[in-house]
Amino acid sequence: MSADRVLGRRDDVTAVRGTERAVAALTWALDTRADDPSRAYRVTADGPWGTSEGRGYDLVAALDRVRRALEGAGWLLAVNAARPDVAQSGMLRDSGSTRAYLLREGRRGRREEMVNLFDDAPADAVTTLDAQQAAHRRWLDSL
Repeated sequence: MSADRVLGRRDDVTAVRGTERAVAALTWALDTRADDPSRAYRVTADGPWGTSEGRGYDLVAALDRVRRALEGAGWLLAVNAARPDVAQSGMLRDSGSTRAYLLREGRRGRREEMVNLFDDAPADAVTTLDAQQAAHRRWLDSL
């Protein structure tokens, strides 16, 4: 039995598929009774694809599962968490934070340049999960 504590919700997220745009709803929650900590966080996306849900040990892991499912249908979510230049540190992930660093090649993330994972991002600034992970590896190599 789950006891979800809703951490946030947006009903106005832009979803992108090529030149097509749609409005989606995102909900992120913590299951306070999760038997398995690797599934404690839940993100749900409702849009033209129906409902997609992901669970994970933190918000990013849960959202990544949703993103992967949506990518299979060609959809990207236009939120900061889907930008190639945005990532959370391990400490932020462990804390359940919705904040993340805006990354610049050759330098560490700075607190004054943090963004919210679920805030809007320009549709042309978001990418697939694989491309984002490759960009993160390039950033790490640049340090």
